[in-house]
Amino acid sequence: MAGVLKKTTGLIGLAVYETPWKRLRLLYLKIFDALEFMPSNAAYRKYTEQITNERLNMVKEETDLQKLEKELNKVVYLNFN
Repeated sequence: MAGVLKKTTGLIGLAVYETPWKRLRLLYLKIFDALEFMPSNAAYRKYTEQITNERLNMVKEETDLQKLEKELNKVVYLNFN
C-alpha cells in the first residue's frame, strides 16, 4: 500500500491507521476474548458474536479499503434501523 488513503476519520481523537485490516482483526478478536466472560446463552453475547463474525469475515475477504469501509458502515445501519 502506498500509504494512508484517508487523512482523517472525521472523528476527533480517532486516528487513521495505515493497516486497517490488521487493526480491525485485532479489535474483533479482543471483542471475542471479552465475550468469553459472559454466559454462552446470554442474548448480548450471541448477537455480539454474530455481528463481530460478520464484520471479521468482511475484513478477511475485502481487499479494497473503500469497499470495506462502505460494507462495514452498511452493516451498522442495517443492524440498528
